[in-house]
Amino acid sequence: MDLPILTERNEVLRTKIFTLVEESYSRADREGTFTRIKIEHPGAAVILPQKSDGTLLLVSQYRAALQRVILEFPAGTLEPKEDPLECAKREIVEEVGFAASEWRSLGELFPAPGFCDEKQHLFYASALSPAEMKLDEDEMIEVVEMSAAEVETAIASNLIVDAKSVSLFFRAKLAGCFN
Repeated sequence: MDLPILTERNEVLRTKIFTLVEESYSRADREGTFTRIKIEHPGAAVILPQKSDGTLLLVSQYRAALQRVILEFPAGTLEPKEDPLECAKREIVEEVGFAASEWRSLGELFPAPGFCDEKQHLFYASALSPAEMKLDEDEMIEVVEMSAAEVETAIASNLIVDAKSVSLFFRAKLAGCFN
């Protein structure tokens, strides 16, 4: 397959978190060009923390884009040039008040590749120890503890609807992180 060639790139909007870009492309097998709008995002780390008793830590968090509270695993946007694991280590403390001494990468995912280049780095965190929770000024979060079976039931019953959390849970399950 011949890939399209980028012929023009125009930044439409730059925000603190993402940039909206309009790009034009040409194709070797057709005349003319086509245009796409995309969101450039710095990426994120998503963490599945598990306590020594098997309990999983989630957050009940208000999401302004949805105008509702949803249940999800802790996550955060990467700072410029930040290593994904360092972001995960920062976010687990900030959002659930625990640090982890054991980390396992569970790969990556692209949550909305049709219009966004965000890459989410998935991590399983264990050997947890209490740390001081440090929420950002705009975060409204409550920590929720659930067993793996309760999380699976919450996914099946549509209580957990956050795609990154569903994906991370099943990646961890397939990797044998819990039964």
